[in-house]
This record gives sequence, C-alpha cells and structure tokens, in this order.
Amino acid sequence: MNVAKEAALASSIRNRLSSDKRVGDLPVATHIIDNDVYLIGRVDTLEQRDIVEFIVRGTPGVRRVNTDELEVKELSSFRKNAA
Repeated sequence: MNVAKEAALASSIRNRLSSDKRVGDLPVATHIIDNDVYLIGRVDTLEQRDIVEFIVRGTPGVRRVNTDELEVKELSSFRKNAA
C-alpha cells in the first residue's frame, strides 16, 4: 500500500473514531501497514476497546486490526491491586 492510501485510511479511521461520542475523546493512535491497523493508546474499559475495534474493523480498506498496544485502564488497575 502506498503512503497516500495509508494516510487516507488513517484519516478515515480518525474521523470515524472522533465522531463517536463513546470513544471520540480517547487517546488512540493508529499505525497502518498494508491495510493492517495497529491501535496504540489507552482506553478506560473493555467495552471502549471493543467499540474502538468495531469501528476500525468497519472502516473500508481495513484488513486486520491489532489491539495488543491498546491498554485498558480497568485491567491495569485490577492487575496492580491483585499484586
């Protein structure tokens, strides 16, 4: 995929995420390689992560979505308190 197409896809994803009142204000960034989208950032809940992933998956041109670098705050708090 060329740089212009990746930039257009990133812009489309940003617009879709920012227009959703449930997740629009969250610090989520994207990194795109050959239509595979890597989500990077932090959300507060598992539900927000699922919403972000659903929106990105529904964006035309997206082949795969990776959420390994999308931290969920409630899980981080749980792990810290369990230790």
